[in-house]
Amino acid sequence: MAAAVFYLSKRFAFFFPAMPMKSWGWIFTAGLIFAFVGSIGFSELTNLLVKIWSATGSILLGAFILLLLSLTVTDLLHLVFKTTPVVRGFITLGLTLVMTVYGVWNAYHFRVKEVTIPISGLTEEIRAVHLTDIHLGNARGEKQLEKIVRITKGLNPEIIFHSGDLFDSKTHFNGNDDVLDAFKTITVPHYFVFGNHDEQVGLMQVIRRVRDSGTTMLLNEVVRFRELQIIGLNNMAADSKTFDIHASSDSTTVESVMNSLEIDEELPTVVLHHRPDGIEYMEARGADLLLTGHTHAGQMFPFTLIAKWMFGYNNGLYKYNEMHIFVSQGLGTFFSPIRFGTQSEIILLKLVPVDK
Repeated sequence: MAAAVFYLSKRFAFFFPAMPMKSWGWIFTAGLIFAFVGSIGFSELTNLLVKIWSATGSILLGAFILLLLSLTVTDLLHLVFKTTPVVRGFITLGLTLVMTVYGVWNAYHFRVKEVTIPISGLTEEIRAVHLTDIHLGNARGEKQLEKIVRITKGLNPEIIFHSGDLFDSKTHFNGNDDVLDAFKTITVPHYFVFGNHDEQVGLMQVIRRVRDSGTTMLLNEVVRFRELQIIGLNNMAADSKTFDIHASSDSTTVESVMNSLEIDEELPTVVLHHRPDGIEYMEARGADLLLTGHTHAGQMFPFTLIAKWMFGYNNGLYKYNEMHIFVSQGLGTFFSPIRFGTQSEIILLKLVPVDK
């Protein structure tokens, strides 16, 4: 961050020399502090000032990243179209504004992606919806969840799978309003497993609220829906040799839990786990499909490139031996309500017999 502030200050002093580099440095430093406090500093307060600060700060944090990207684009354009420093400065600011506005709109524009997956052992199609990473907090609340539920119900699913990170702050734990009221209107089976952000904001609160909404919370459990066997796993590391900062700190792992559960390996099986980890242990117990999220597909360029490097399964449909893995980009955002190079998506799943 210090290097970024230095770089931006030097460039803007070149674009707009009426203000010295030191002054630009103070402006960018103050802006970053304001943005960080607004983005991650208010996890429990809900008054109007906090909401405005949080919204402004989190958008500014994303805009700061896009500003660096805009500078790169402007410098590349200058290689072909020679312009004065002040023109380059205004082009940079204009690009940043356009990308920021688009990024915010894109984050709140929910798209439906239809995916057909053949499942061995099924004799009839099952129509399902996969939701993940809604991230209810200062950036998302009751209106966004109502819209998500309205779109979901309009797809006429027979079952809903939900793979965690429903909350990312305690904002909606205050007061008497229940942000999950929209879930109470869902009349088909709705299964949920928690994610790392659900743990961070208070897992017991999340469990209580999810259950009160009529949603079934799966805590390392196996349930049946028609021909399907559904395994819901807690957010945890793949095995005892793996360390992940986003995993639970207890000793359970995907390996240990999958080996301890009573699983019928002959049944068509769907696993819900927040993160795309521990796939080999699921496949070894006969799992046919893993539904997961967590990655956001990187959320914003250039983090999209980093996510591809970090996660072996980052976005979309994959296959591990005979097991399918689907990683959704999710519906929410983290640290900034901006998506650039990714989409907020609701997944319509058509689980079909293998011979169809």
